[in-house]
Amino acid sequence: MNLLFDENIATSYRSRSQQARVMTEDWVARNLYCIRCGHPSLAHFPNNQPVADFYCPHCHDQIELKSHAGKYGRFIADGAYNTMMERLHSKTNPDLLVMEYRVDKYMVENLWLIPNYFFTPDIIEKRKPLSVKARRAGWIGCNILWESIPRLGKIVLVKESIPIPSRFPQKQFAQTASMERKSLASRGWLMDMLRCIEAIPSEHFTLADIYDFADHLQTKHPSNHHIKDKMRQQLQFLRDQGFLAFEGRGRYRKLTLWIN
Repeated sequence: MNLLFDENIATSYRSRSQQARVMTEDWVARNLYCIRCGHPSLAHFPNNQPVADFYCPHCHDQIELKSHAGKYGRFIADGAYNTMMERLHSKTNPDLLVMEYRVDKYMVENLWLIPNYFFTPDIIEKRKPLSVKARRAGWIGCNILWESIPRLGKIVLVKESIPIPSRFPQKQFAQTASMERKSLASRGWLMDMLRCIEAIPSEHFTLADIYDFADHLQTKHPSNHHIKDKMRQQLQFLRDQGFLAFEGRGRYRKLTLWIN
């Protein structure tokens, strides 16, 4: 995998954002494979596709690309809020490629794939409407809260300018794919639990450690009157799917997939 962009294809564009878009999209088309099925290449949708940028010619998975010069902060700016909310309920909601690149060398520095089933309403932030003086007055955009996406959902393809062998991202995708079968509401609960577990710094933790988050989850889910029962249910799912090991007497251990 060559991490350098082809600068020659962007010489006809004056806007830096347009240059970056052309170079990053060209790089993906030349270098990336489909994580879902292993197909060796991705195809580019025609320009101005309303949702996705790429698709897999074999399994037809759709992928959107977001790229940024340098590090992302708290959020990733996205499009219309209402469109995003509709996408979350759609079977064709695309997976997301998140790229950080070095502008001094025009090369990929970090690259993640976020499977679409890690997207839930609480990681989408509604922006303020544009002012009445704006060209699109009243338009409401959204942000993807990058720091709120569980680490298990950030599948690393390139880390600090070092490509990760494809077998590792494909294995992580396969291990998390069982989450895709859950409803959006069920996935919301599961993402809450993943964030709680990731907030515990040690590899080993207890049921009591998890219960420390019960008040926080009760605030998020005020209509649920059996919070601790629900938390244990999510722990059981994560254990059954190979994310956690139950060591008896209320003790758990994070398995290697958590330790990136």
